[in-house]
Amino acid sequence: MRQTGLSGLVLAAIAAAGLIMGASISAQDSTAYEFLLDREQVVARQEAFNDQLPYIRGEVLVKFRPGFGPAQQVRALSVVRGVQGTTRTRWIGDTLHVRAGAENDPEGLSEVLSRQPEIEWAHPNYFYRFQSVPNDPSYSRQWNLDLINMPSAWDITGTRSGAVTVAVIDSGVTTTNASQVFPLWTGTRIAFFSIPFRQNPDIGATRYGTSRDFVFWAGPVLDMDGHGTHVAGTVLQETNNGLGLAGVASYARLMALKACLSYWDLQILVSFFGIPGFVDPNNRGGCDTAAAVAAIRYAADNGAQIINLSIGGPFPAPAYLDAIQYAVQRGVFVTIAGGNEFEQGNPIDYPAAYAGMVDGAMSVAAVNRSRGRAYYSNTGSHIEIAAPGGDVRDGGATGVIYQAGLFDPDFDPFTVVVPRFDRYYDQPQQGTSMAAPHVAGVAALLYAQGITNPAAIEAAIRRFAVDLGPQGRDNEYGFGLIDARAALRGLGVAR
Repeated sequence: MRQTGLSGLVLAAIAAAGLIMGASISAQDSTAYEFLLDREQVVARQEAFNDQLPYIRGEVLVKFRPGFGPAQQVRALSVVRGVQGTTRTRWIGDTLHVRAGAENDPEGLSEVLSRQPEIEWAHPNYFYRFQSVPNDPSYSRQWNLDLINMPSAWDITGTRSGAVTVAVIDSGVTTTNASQVFPLWTGTRIAFFSIPFRQNPDIGATRYGTSRDFVFWAGPVLDMDGHGTHVAGTVLQETNNGLGLAGVASYARLMALKACLSYWDLQILVSFFGIPGFVDPNNRGGCDTAAAVAAIRYAADNGAQIINLSIGGPFPAPAYLDAIQYAVQRGVFVTIAGGNEFEQGNPIDYPAAYAGMVDGAMSVAAVNRSRGRAYYSNTGSHIEIAAPGGDVRDGGATGVIYQAGLFDPDFDPFTVVVPRFDRYYDQPQQGTSMAAPHVAGVAALLYAQGITNPAAIEAAIRRFAVDLGPQGRDNEYGFGLIDARAALRGLGVAR
């Protein structure tokens, strides 16, 4: 989860970008790729976005009990208004995604469904939010890598992590270097514009695995927020290449899975369906449970060894637990951001809360450069490990996490009507979103050295962590601060 509030501090020194407008293009020149959502779904997500709803109206996820066939399942769903044929439902593994546009109260509907004898559980389609010494010239900013002993870990493994694939399930990571034609509301009309995109120059094009978009369109994966790009950079940005910043498991392969809609994704979709007006710029994005669960299962079925989830919210969703168990059973280690709401009541965050139920999945708290708990980082019995997440209150602009990221002024929804996504800079962010990918990167290094069982990876990370806080496991730091060098040496990996 990205923790916001840095722009005023860090970006004040960056020159304000002017309004970037493309030439108007006729509708027939619009994208050749199909959008994945229909108008009803887009409107429901616009409502969730603008009204800060915790769920998508008219959508629930359902799991049936074993032993009940199709006819009995249909009978159980007969309490739902607006479900007509197979076009209104789709299977995600053994979870059924039900669309019932006539039902505006998915929590009430879920309660009714859960009382049916054929159904094990039902819950709304919750809308979760983002949780945010090599020769690379900006490495001096990366105190976070020194804090977990990455330089000495690289002495053991080198910066290359072998043929390990890490799935980053997030806002996407751009996989193309081409402009795309999209419709946008200009303030007076909807027009088509050519919007430039570019891959992160510090992740080689050959390192992208089988990437996929689950929520926006059937074309190449596009990051129109920057969150996914920053997270992926911490995991595996190229290291010791004389460019930019470093990543933990450099040269691992990236499976970029887009399961989250940003402001610009939704603005394009709203415009495509002819709906005038701007989406609320105060809300940068979110991830519906159905898309994220589909992405987890896709990663497990298509060769990922590590999954990173830097998303979350305060809503229990058993669909996440089932998907995480599915992935771990297929040999995939999962890292999950622990949550950023400590000062907003410190709620239990999901799916992080499920990590403690699964050997091979870990929830991650954030520490600052002084090894203290970052002020925003959630605490609780579900926290298992800590990693650098950054903390503007401990070191100001130098105390956050820097990684290659999209140049924010190019797509600031408060100042830009037509964005661009082809320029990168050393982007500062903080949050448990930034902590989790450190753990994913170390897990990739362990996997590359032959520790391939997810439970064994978790055991190594736990055993060789640096104890912080009260002796032993505690609710702030879990088993302590991850130590890459100790984990690798402790398992006899040293050469």
